[in-house]
Amino acid sequence: MKHNIEHYEYSPTKKYDPNKTLFGYLRVSSKVQVEEGNSIDNQFHTGLTISENMGMTLCVLNEGGTSSISESKDKFFLIQRLISEKLIKHLWYFSRSRWTRTVLEDLRVKNSYFKPHKVSVYEGESGSKRNFTDPNEEFVDNILTGVQQLDRENRRLVSVSGKRHLSRHYGDTGVFLGGTPRFGYQTVEKKWVIEKEESIWVKKIFGWYSQGKSIKWIKTELDSNGISPRRSNTWSLGTLRVMLSNEGYTGYYKWKDKETEDEFTIIIPQIISHSLFNKTKKTMKRNQKNKGNNLRKYESLLSDFMTCSCGQSITGNINRGTRKSGEKINSEVYICSSRSNYWKGKKVNPCENRRTLNMNDTDKFVLNCIKKVVNESSTLKERFKNDIMKDKNKQDDEIRDEKKRLECRIRNYDSQIELTTDSISKVEINNMLKKIDDKVYPKLMRGLKDELIHLEDERKKTIQEIDDLDNRKEWIDWLGKFGKEIEKNLDKKPHETIQGLIKELVVYPVMGNNRDNETKQIGHRIKIHFQLPIVKDQLSWNDEMGKTKGYTLKKGNKVYQTDDLPVNVGGRPKKNKQTRV
Repeated sequence: MKHNIEHYEYSPTKKYDPNKTLFGYLRVSSKVQVEEGNSIDNQFHTGLTISENMGMTLCVLNEGGTSSISESKDKFFLIQRLISEKLIKHLWYFSRSRWTRTVLEDLRVKNSYFKPHKVSVYEGESGSKRNFTDPNEEFVDNILTGVQQLDRENRRLVSVSGKRHLSRHYGDTGVFLGGTPRFGYQTVEKKWVIEKEESIWVKKIFGWYSQGKSIKWIKTELDSNGISPRRSNTWSLGTLRVMLSNEGYTGYYKWKDKETEDEFTIIIPQIISHSLFNKTKKTMKRNQKNKGNNLRKYESLLSDFMTCSCGQSITGNINRGTRKSGEKINSEVYICSSRSNYWKGKKVNPCENRRTLNMNDTDKFVLNCIKKVVNESSTLKERFKNDIMKDKNKQDDEIRDEKKRLECRIRNYDSQIELTTDSISKVEINNMLKKIDDKVYPKLMRGLKDELIHLEDERKKTIQEIDDLDNRKEWIDWLGKFGKEIEKNLDKKPHETIQGLIKELVVYPVMGNNRDNETKQIGHRIKIHFQLPIVKDQLSWNDEMGKTKGYTLKKGNKVYQTDDLPVNVGGRPKKNKQTRV
């Protein structure tokens, strides 16, 4: 029977019996392995079998594709916290090399967490238990950790050395660096080549997601059509997320050598356009904001736009129900997710936004601020006249043709980057063979590297131009729908109307003295980031007396800072303590 890993993943809101739960730590060494969908799936089913044999329930802590050298192992640190809180008594992982980076780290966790809290640790396909009590067994255990660390580092050195050589000399020719080719490609004579049938599905996957289809919907569609990922029968949600964030499908990607700090460019055949990838990236960023938020049982107006000054998202928390006493609960607030994310094991910055925002008051407050800016803006009126009163279909055709031209320009840049990279490789080889004068070599390399930087900068600018055109297309579509009566639409269809007007709302705490003269948070201040520079823009007539001579439009700002929004102050002031006589 095929089990779904998502049903077994750890949730901070769920209660687990430490004595009857086997916590399984899953990790692979790279995002490529996540995309292949094999190793994590294999580890999961191995852990599931072991938990069933032990008569326990499996709880998965899935780290995904994280290098053992990397610092960003959220679930690894979450495990340590859960052990210290006596919530984990049984832990399993697939291998020692998947567990810790070094012998010292393994010793630290063992001595600081496993031993003091009497945690039973199992490993491998057989689920053999680690022995921390017998000195001889522990000595062998430490040697095993050291051997696996040495083996891992040696394999990494060989692998990176090979990648470095291939990238430096053949990266411009679409060379394959090893492993399993990503979905949509195959290898022919050690080079990336498009796999025609799969590439059709790649385009569908990116298209579906950018049009609003969920990753779960896409997974079901692929599985039901018999389309399988690399080395697995069905798609996982993690595999699809990694795939949708992979810029390599645009025909160009980079990797950085951590030891030498060198950056290598790999050019491969292009499957999707930069326009489609940019749309997908924006959609993913928007959806990622509320991922894993169990508080969004009800929709709220501003949750999709609000961010706390600490960097975490602000979400709507709507709690409706009845207490055991019969008292009705009807709480509607916006709250920073930093504390919730901390309990999930994520690293978060300190947050001073301790107080919630009343949802209804905040919605009215923000909408009134947006209406004020819109009402005073000359830019919106001018853009409506210029962008909508013209032939919309003609503008759509112009944008589409311009995007094709820019995509063609990017391909030309890729060809020039390919030639320049090839020239750099040849100069390096000739220098090694002493075919170039020592005085000439530095000048040649400096000139070629400057040219490469210039080409890559121009390439980035062109991608940004495509993104700007997509934004303009979205703007024209939005303006045609809502532009004529923006203020009325802010009342009738506030969420849809806001989407075309603002990028985000950043909420800052306002500190001051409360009624007890203590320094506390007394309110919030919100910075509204608009899509266009419409804050305090101005329409300036060329001749006030002769308005037929035209006018110029002076740009405003994109950011509007609101007045302070006070927090609700409840309760009574402290009573002064009186000494009895």
